[in-house]
Amino acid sequence: METTRKIYAPNELVCAEAIHPGEMLKDELQARGLSQRKFAGIIGMPYTAFNEIINGKRPITTDTALKIEAATGIAADLWLVLQTDYNMQTARRDNRLSVILEQIRKAVAVL
Repeated sequence: METTRKIYAPNELVCAEAIHPGEMLKDELQARGLSQRKFAGIIGMPYTAFNEIINGKRPITTDTALKIEAATGIAADLWLVLQTDYNMQTARRDNRLSVILEQIRKAVAVL
């Protein structure tokens, strides 16, 4: 079985490991001296749900990104771009999806 490798453009950086934006948010809260529990309360989110974001178990949604923006001044767009990048990196590493994508490419090449 052949292994297909994606060829990246010279200016396209690829992280060795996908980093969930919750990890970056965690660092931001630490730098500001805010606990996760306090921040979750500020943005009106249950602590358990917020903790799942911080631990990479739940995505940052549009609503949550806007709440984070209101509380930190960091643009909601940034959080959403980070989440999308994470999602894409994770999907590209999914072996089952890779097989499906390769089948699609082969089917289209025949057309």
